[in-house]
Amino acid sequence: MQNQLHKLPSTAAALNSVFSMLCYFWCIPGGLIADSVGRYKTIIGAGVIYATGTLCVAFAVVHAFQSSLGWMFTGGCLVLIAAGTGGIKPNIANFGADQIGDETESQRECQKTYFSLFYLAINIGVLLAFGFFTNITTGGLPGLVDPTEGYSFAYGAGAVFMVVAVLIFIGFTGSYRRLPGNGLGPVKRLVRYQCRSLRGGGWRAVMSAIGWLCLPFFYVVTLAAVLTPAPASAGEQVFLDPCSNDSSARRLHGGTASANDALNNAALALGSLACVCLALDDEDKESFNVADARETFAAIPMLVIVNIAFNLCYNSMNNAFPSQACQMDLRIGSIQLNGAFFNIADAFAILVFTPLFESCLYPTIARIKGSPVRLGQKIIAGLLIACGSNLVAAGLEIRRRGQPFLCSAEFSQCAPGYTEDGLHGTRMRDISAFWIFLPFTLVGIAEILVNPCMYCFSYEAAPVQVRSLLQAINLFFQGSVSNAFTSVVTKLTYPNSLDAGNLENYYYVNAALAVVGICLYFAITRCAGRGKGIREVIRKEELVLDCCADDGSDDDSP
Repeated sequence: MQNQLHKLPSTAAALNSVFSMLCYFWCIPGGLIADSVGRYKTIIGAGVIYATGTLCVAFAVVHAFQSSLGWMFTGGCLVLIAAGTGGIKPNIANFGADQIGDETESQRECQKTYFSLFYLAINIGVLLAFGFFTNITTGGLPGLVDPTEGYSFAYGAGAVFMVVAVLIFIGFTGSYRRLPGNGLGPVKRLVRYQCRSLRGGGWRAVMSAIGWLCLPFFYVVTLAAVLTPAPASAGEQVFLDPCSNDSSARRLHGGTASANDALNNAALALGSLACVCLALDDEDKESFNVADARETFAAIPMLVIVNIAFNLCYNSMNNAFPSQACQMDLRIGSIQLNGAFFNIADAFAILVFTPLFESCLYPTIARIKGSPVRLGQKIIAGLLIACGSNLVAAGLEIRRRGQPFLCSAEFSQCAPGYTEDGLHGTRMRDISAFWIFLPFTLVGIAEILVNPCMYCFSYEAAPVQVRSLLQAINLFFQGSVSNAFTSVVTKLTYPNSLDAGNLENYYYVNAALAVVGICLYFAITRCAGRGKGIREVIRKEELVLDCCADDGSDDDSP
């Protein structure tokens, strides 16, 4: 977006977050459909839509058609791929857990391991995507793919893999345990009970309703802040080569971080209000006469707090880390790596540490403390490590800006301002881009500790009839709401020029919010258990301190 579509770095980063926001927004209808008609049918239908979207995008980015087929690229990304993502994400993990069951304690322990291995499997694909295809997008494949067709090759390969995946999934149909859908009845009851709780439900019920009502306004204002064009005079960035005496400059258009300050501030206020209100959700809801509704709503505060706190740090991988790497020394011999390539460190960390944690670390800790490692203990550790990843990235950015420019090297091919003739662009600094592996690796370790636990929490905390919906809500806050916040924070704190700005401030904000999330986690779990609504099987899993579990718990989970 920076070099082909001439968007400023802050605008490009915000647009990338908006794309992820829309993808995860579709998880809500995806979860509703799955609970109504069944997860198996939903996964197949969403897979077909996803594959169609990637085919459209691959065709639209063919170099000769890029100008005329921009509408196909936008539609493929923001509609087809987003809708396909929403149908697959909240259902594929639950579909695997359905094969195990959760009737016994051993099955529930097995599910914890399953969700970790499921997350590991996802990152095998991530490793291939970032380790191979990202470098093809900007550098091509010598002798096979011209650099101008790198994007079409990468997207085309993704489409082929998606088609093959759908066919393989269908091919094993006979071996699946396929649970039937429950229609829209359970969802209607949830909505009706949420509305009924406003009558005599107290101030917390009112706050919960306000939170849900604020979310659509938060989305609309966020989209407006990112997509509203800025005045031509405000949306311009000048590129001067620090290694040259030539006074000519290249200008990049696309809006500035300050062009829509009022909308950014309004979006931040609406999003904060929505999350605070939902974190105070009235989990007792004594007026409810169906326990399933209480169990569903009781899980919402945990989903809001953990996902927002963790994923603001996690989202740094999507924009900030790669952009930072693009202005470090990317050279390996005669070639340059793409900044997104370094995402492989995150994938490698997950592939290496997941089996180590499951086979060595967790059993060792369990033997020492005399009980299994709880979800809450993993989540808090993950939030602390995610906070550390952004602090490390901030230190690297300060170090990077202090290094001299590489005047003897070519311009960075993935930094803002680069032209196809290689005559204009942004200079790299004399510090190896491989240092960015450190924050990427820390995020990968944090992911192992947080995301599989949230999948498991959403599955076990939900009544059977609405498991896909609660998983969709989990993913909605994980990817959609968190990216909406990231989009707003990016527009406010992300510099258009890393050499002239202070990217570390963006990292400090993320790290601070992770610490706030930890404090709020302890506040809502209240050490000795929280409320009557949460399922007994999951309540003790939230606890972090073993002494609290021993002192005020009356359930029979270990």
